[in-house]
Amino acid sequence: MSAPAYDDLTQIILSLDLLDLGKLRDLENSFGARIFTSEEFLQEALRRGYLTKFQVERLSKGETTGYSYGPYIVQYLIGAGSFARVFRCIHKDTGQVVAVKVLRARFRDDKTAINEFEREGEFGAAMHHPNIAAVYESAKTKYDHYIVMEFVEGRTLREELAAQKNGRLDPRRATRITRDVCSALSYALNQGYQHRDMKLSNVLLASSGKAVLLDFGLVADDASGFKTQRAIEYAALERSTHVGRNDKRSDLYFLGAVYYQLLTGIAPLGEIKERSKRLVADRFKNVKPIREVAPYVPRCVAYVVDRAMKFSPEERFQSPTQMLEALDGAASALDSGVDVEQEEKLMTAAMQDRVEKEKKQTSVMIVEANSNLQDVFREFFKKAGYRVLVVSNCDRALERLDDGEAFNVDAALFNAQNLGKNAVLAFNKLLDAPTTKDLPAVLILDENQVKWAPAAKRGKKRLAVGMPISMKRLLMVVDKLTAPEKVEKKAEPVAPAPTPATSQPGTKPASSNAPKEEEVLDDLPMDAFDAALDDAWERFYVNKEKLSDFASAPREEPEDIEQIPTPAPANVEPVVFDDPDADSDYLDPEEDHD
Repeated sequence: MSAPAYDDLTQIILSLDLLDLGKLRDLENSFGARIFTSEEFLQEALRRGYLTKFQVERLSKGETTGYSYGPYIVQYLIGAGSFARVFRCIHKDTGQVVAVKVLRARFRDDKTAINEFEREGEFGAAMHHPNIAAVYESAKTKYDHYIVMEFVEGRTLREELAAQKNGRLDPRRATRITRDVCSALSYALNQGYQHRDMKLSNVLLASSGKAVLLDFGLVADDASGFKTQRAIEYAALERSTHVGRNDKRSDLYFLGAVYYQLLTGIAPLGEIKERSKRLVADRFKNVKPIREVAPYVPRCVAYVVDRAMKFSPEERFQSPTQMLEALDGAASALDSGVDVEQEEKLMTAAMQDRVEKEKKQTSVMIVEANSNLQDVFREFFKKAGYRVLVVSNCDRALERLDDGEAFNVDAALFNAQNLGKNAVLAFNKLLDAPTTKDLPAVLILDENQVKWAPAAKRGKKRLAVGMPISMKRLLMVVDKLTAPEKVEKKAEPVAPAPTPATSQPGTKPASSNAPKEEEVLDDLPMDAFDAALDDAWERFYVNKEKLSDFASAPREEPEDIEQIPTPAPANVEPVVFDDPDADSDYLDPEEDHD
C-alpha cells in the first residue's frame, strides 16, 4: 500500500498531534521549490527525528489509529506477547517518557482477560520498590485498555545474554542481578503478591546496572482461571510436586532457573514449545546440578542455585528473604576472593550462624498499613533486639501465620489506627485458629476506637491497648507478653549454717539473710522489670465513659464489629492507656516519621 496523497497525509498527521504546524512547514521548506512525494516527506521527517520509524511505517500504509493511547503518543514498540504489547510513549503535554502496556485487540471483548489486565494495573500501582517497574495509572479508551508504567532504559536479560561473546555473565554480576530480583520478590510477597511468570524476558537490566522486574500480571489470585493458562510452567511444577496452587516457593524455583542460565548460558529446563512436553515432571526432577554443567561456577554460587531448584519444595528456600540472605552470603564470598574450595564451608557456616542467631531472637509480627509507621515500628523493635516481620494488611498476616509463620513469630501487633475494624476481626481470628490460639497479641486502638475494646477477645496474653501510649511502654508490654513464664519452685529447707566459735580480727559473721551473689544477678533485673511494668500499668485505666458510649453510639460502623459477641474472660478488662505523663514519642499516623 502506498502512502496517501500529501494533503491527506498532512491532515492525518495534524489530527493525530504527531506534528505541529510549525514543524510541518519546516519540512516543506526543506525541499525548496521542487515537488516532493509523501514518501520523501516522511523520510525527511524520520531523518530529522520529527517522526519515529514506527510512526512513518504506519503513515506509509495510511493507518489512522494506534498512534496514541489517551494523552500518550506512541514512539515505537518495545515488546509483544500473546496477552499484550508494550510501547515507548511520550506525554503530549508534559513530554514525560513512559512505557504503555496495551491489551491485545483479540481480548477487547473478553471480560475475564479485561478483569485480569485491570487487576494487574491495580497490583502494580500498589507496589513501590526500586527493583519493580512503577505503575502510574491504568486507563482505557473507547477500544483499548492500557497501563502506564515507568520506562526503563535498557534491555531484557535474554537480550543481555545474547549480547555476550560467551553467552553468560560473570558470577558477581549474575549474583547482583539475581539479588535485585529476589529483593523485589521479597517485597511483593510481603504485600501479598507473587509474580508467577519468572523468566529472562521479564527482567530488564537498566543502563545503571540495576535489574527491574516486569509484568506482575500473574500475581496469585484464586479468583482468576485465565492466568493459569499463561503460567503453564508453574502449574506443571506444582502438580509434579503435589503442592497447592500458587505455592510461594515456585517463584524461587524459577528465579533459580534464571540464575542458572545467567551463569552458564544454558536453560536448565530446556527451550520447549510443545505444551504436552512442558508438563512432564521429569523436566523439573532431572535438572543437573550446575557444577556438573559448568565446573567453573564457584561453590558459594552453586549452593544457592541448586537449593533454589530442588525438586522437593521442602528442600528449597522457604521464602524470598531466606534466598536473599544466601545471595548476600555468596556475594560477600565472591567479593572477599576466598579460595574456591573453602567457599562452601564458609557459606554453610554463615547460614548456620544466622539460624542460631534467629533462634535466640524474639520475633514480632507488626501489622500496619501506614508506610511511615511501618518504618518506625521496624527500627524501634530491631534496636530493642527483636526480629521484625512487617505486614501491611490483616488478611495477609493471617494467611502467613496460617501457612506456618506462626511457629517463627512470638507475638503479633495490630494497629487499628490505620487498619480500622479489620484489626479487631483479625485479632479475634487468631484465637479461633489452632496454630495461633496461644500466640500473644496486642491490639492498638486510638481514642475514637476504644469503644471496640469489648468486642476484642482478650486474655492474659492478648491485650487491647488504647492511645496515647509511648513506644517505650509498648515495648514493655510486648516484652512482658513474650517473656517465658516463671515456674515457681517450692522452697527447700536449708540447714542453718554453723556458728563460728571465734571471729577473725577485722571480720564479722555473714548474715544468714544476705542473698548470694548469683541470686542478686538472677532475680534483681526481673524484679526491677516487673516493678517498673507494674508501676506503668497503675497509670493505665479503662475509660468507662467511652466504653459506656459503645452501646448508645450511633451505628456508624459496619455491623461486623457490632455483631461480634463481647467475650467475658474471667477478671479481664481491656487495658486502655490514657497517661498524661506518657513519653512524647507516641504513635501518630499523621506525623512524618522519616
